[in-house]
Amino acid sequence: MLEKEKFNGKVLIFPLLEIELLKNNFNLKKADVLVFTSVYALEKITIELKNFEKPVFAVGQRCNELLKEIGVTNSFIFSNVEQLFIRLKNHCSNKKPLIYYLRGSEISYDLTAELLKHNIFCEEYVVYKQKRAFQKEKLDKILGRKNLKGIALFSEKSVDSLLKSSAGQNLEKTFFCFSKKIENRLKSALDGNVSCKTIQEPIISDMVNMIIKEYS
Repeated sequence: MLEKEKFNGKVLIFPLLEIELLKNNFNLKKADVLVFTSVYALEKITIELKNFEKPVFAVGQRCNELLKEIGVTNSFIFSNVEQLFIRLKNHCSNKKPLIYYLRGSEISYDLTAELLKHNIFCEEYVVYKQKRAFQKEKLDKILGRKNLKGIALFSEKSVDSLLKSSAGQNLEKTFFCFSKKIENRLKSALDGNVSCKTIQEPIISDMVNMIIKEYS
């Protein structure tokens, strides 16, 4: 996206996770509501979702774009899982819908447990697995570059990988954080005075605009 916006700089992408899709056996037609908190889970069943008319609750700009591309019109998009939970809870009030929650093997917010507190049940299906793709030597080389000005972090796991790098111990860079949780994790692990710029809502286009503005 930075390249599309004609960003006046060079961007290096270093993935810290690999996504492994898993085999599943479920019938989406039985569900009254579908829930996705990750675009990877959504990508797993794009074919089955064509002509799907029941409500779809999802998180993030990428999910929104993919749902539109597929042709799903009865969708509700939220900036984070907490917002989705509130709206889903209200949607299920005085109802007992069959909810399918399709997710990854690792989650930061236990949506199923929160719904259960309000007597709302959902069936969870783990449709992909996150695998660590940490390559210390390659990351050391990237972080050790003299012309490296900023680092964009999209998850708390990225902070953990950063800490494992020997080149990441004395970084005096600008960190662009996708959420306040990432910023807090970074500051608690490195230095409370570390330079952080954080977007208010986890929206990729906002992240891009923030970086462009910083180096315009």
